Amino acid sequence: MPKQQRILPVKNRRKGPDWLVHALLLLSLIGWAVFVIAMGLSHLAKPEMNTGLVRYWGISIREYWDPKLLPQLIYLLWWCCGISLLSILLNQFRMRRATDSLRYNVIALLLISLGALSYFYQV
Repeated sequence: MPKQQRILPVKNRRKGPDWLVHALLLLSLIGWAVFVIAMGLSHLAKPEMNTGLVRYWGISIREYWDPKLLPQLIYLLWWCCGISLLSILLNQFRMRRATDSLRYNVIALLLISLGALSYFYQV
């Protein structure tokens, strides 16, 4: 009869969040902050709303995206995409154990930014 070997449980050597986990958190925060700034800029750059009162008084409004702010908005959205892609790549490098989690907020940021960019490149 063969000898049975004892299977020892795998010891967790991580003592806490390392520098890469902190970098992923920081990248996520920076990406979302840039996105919030981009949304504020989109509010300023969007065409003005044509309401009944505006038509009644005959007030002229801007019916197109502001050409000065639109390139800055697109630039910020590209930065959001770059930051989220970098964060996803670092997260894939980091995820080696079953307890490591995928950061869904960064994936959501990437998808939202790409959707906004596709809208602005169609306009």
